[in-house]
Amino acid sequence: MKILTIAATPYFSDRGCHIRIFYEAKYLQKMGATVTLLTYHLGKDVGDFDIKRTGEVLGYKKTSPGFAWGKLWLDLKLLWLCFVELRTNRPDIIHAHLYEGLAVAYMAKYLSLKANIPIVFDLQGDLKGELEGYNKKNREILKNFFVWLSKVFINFADFVVVSSENVLGSIKGFYRKKRNIEIIKDGIDLDVFKDPKKPNKENAEEIKQIKEWRKGRKLLIYTGGMDDSKGVSALIFEFLKSRAELEGSWKLLLYGSGNSRDKYEKLLEESNAKGFIRFAKETNFFALPNFLKLADVAIEPKENSTEGSGKLMNYMASELPVICFENEFNKSRLGAKGKYIKTFSEIPNLLNTKKFEKDEYNLKKEGEEAQVEKLFEIFKKLIKS
Repeated sequence: MKILTIAATPYFSDRGCHIRIFYEAKYLQKMGATVTLLTYHLGKDVGDFDIKRTGEVLGYKKTSPGFAWGKLWLDLKLLWLCFVELRTNRPDIIHAHLYEGLAVAYMAKYLSLKANIPIVFDLQGDLKGELEGYNKKNREILKNFFVWLSKVFINFADFVVVSSENVLGSIKGFYRKKRNIEIIKDGIDLDVFKDPKKPNKENAEEIKQIKEWRKGRKLLIYTGGMDDSKGVSALIFEFLKSRAELEGSWKLLLYGSGNSRDKYEKLLEESNAKGFIRFAKETNFFALPNFLKLADVAIEPKENSTEGSGKLMNYMASELPVICFENEFNKSRLGAKGKYIKTFSEIPNLLNTKKFEKDEYNLKKEGEEAQVEKLFEIFKKLIKS
């Protein structure tokens, strides 16, 4: 089976969407498929599969989530790359990530006269929610246009897979092939998180510094995108507000990159809070397991979203207690073991009164390979039909 994966994003940039793309491609190849991934010129070559990139767009350097006008030109380049690939290498199926990837897939399929190649759209979140979360300055008319356009293109997909239950309802409202929707969760590489590889020299030195910095305090960790839409700003402000209450017993470690990281670091400097809240220098996803081992508790501060949360699975595989909001997605993953909050103001009291211990979660069905097997079966059925 030859799979053409279209990733309309600067793969690989150490964020949730890219981690999903990586693991799906990795295990599809393990199952005997050949994966060719088309992506933007930016990013790192991660994965033992063929990665082809667009030519660069002068001055475009954005690797964080969210819309940017420069992406339109990049998507035209990606369309050409996809057109050439369809004409020359004749894949059996197209696996499209992100709304732009779906649009590119359909237009390239139409232009290359390859009408029989099925398209599977891999969807992580509702476009309206993403635009509101990542691009607050977007004009309402423009936002509504893109949302309408996304619904048009979704109906060109032969099958839609979603990462969580959160987005199912909205998709079923307008996707005509109701039976061709399946949840493929963000799985987890269990061995990597339960028994991490020895850290390299730089990471080992930073881990040593963090141990010295915490000075015997308990450690709460957040990992993921550094953006207000992820709840990071609210988390930092709550810690600063409750500093007198928490500083004697807890510290906060933030691990990740994103649009607002510089802004948050400046805030910590101005608040003289670097002894209380710290950013890890390392942001590489593949170094993450060693940093999670330092923590006593993890937090998912995103209140609600149509997207899934890969970080939740990472926390669970590391056997960490998890503080999070009581929304449907979090409850579906954590069940009774979640440490649920309704407001950020509950965090200080929870940290100071709750006894936290490492916990084993039932992750037998949550391994990445088991999730990708379901995706592989969908591909096989579509190719045969």
